[in-house]
Amino acid sequence: MSKRGVAGRGKGERPDAMATLQAANEELRAKLTEIQIELQQEKNKVSRLEREKSQELKAEHNRTTVTLTELKTKLHEEKQKELAVTRETLLRQHEMELMRVIKIKDGEIQRLNGLVQNLRDGSTDKVRSALMGEMEEARRSWETERCRLQQEVQELRGAKKHAEETVALAQQACQARAAELRSAHHQHQEELHRTKRDCEREIRRLVGGAVAQTQFALLLTAELPGQTGNSCYFIYLLRFLQVSKHMKKSKSSNS
Repeated sequence: MSKRGVAGRGKGERPDAMATLQAANEELRAKLTEIQIELQQEKNKVSRLEREKSQELKAEHNRTTVTLTELKTKLHEEKQKELAVTRETLLRQHEMELMRVIKIKDGEIQRLNGLVQNLRDGSTDKVRSALMGEMEEARRSWETERCRLQQEVQELRGAKKHAEETVALAQQACQARAAELRSAHHQHQEELHRTKRDCEREIRRLVGGAVAQTQFALLLTAELPGQTGNSCYFIYLLRFLQVSKHMKKSKSSNS
């Protein structure tokens, strides 16, 4: 009677264990499906981030190109305007200089005519003193003119130096902006690679957990049909602890 009772109890426990195993297997399949869905979502997220970063970089590159083109155009226009103003100023100065020289020459001609007339009418001493006065006046006029010309040359040199400094500053600003954009591009690339690595690490962790759980279910499916009663639950608990330990090791190694 005791053997029949034990056999009947073993036959009654086997369907319960199989049902429990079937439920655990279904749960693991559902978990695996969820992990696959999460994996696909992570892949979509990484692809979306890559597209967004690529679009951002393209837009920034286009904005930089437009800015540099506008800056070059503006500098060219300002340089042309400055050259036109300088040319017009030089033309006016040249015209004024010609008019002044003409007036000076007219005055000299008149003075020479006066000297010739005095030479005809007066004595040699008067002519000599008049010539010396003219020479002294011409020397003073030449000294004044030389100082004025030197001052104008200095002013022109200063204007040229200022224009060169302005162009150099504009070029330095363009180079600094280009370096800033290159640095921003490099930072975006590093951030994108870091996000991609994090996503891949998380995906490997999820896939490793799913594989471990699937192996656990397969092991239980292979071992439980030949076991009954308490030994079935003991094997189930032992395998569960082994798989949990393996999953913890995988998670710590991935992190």
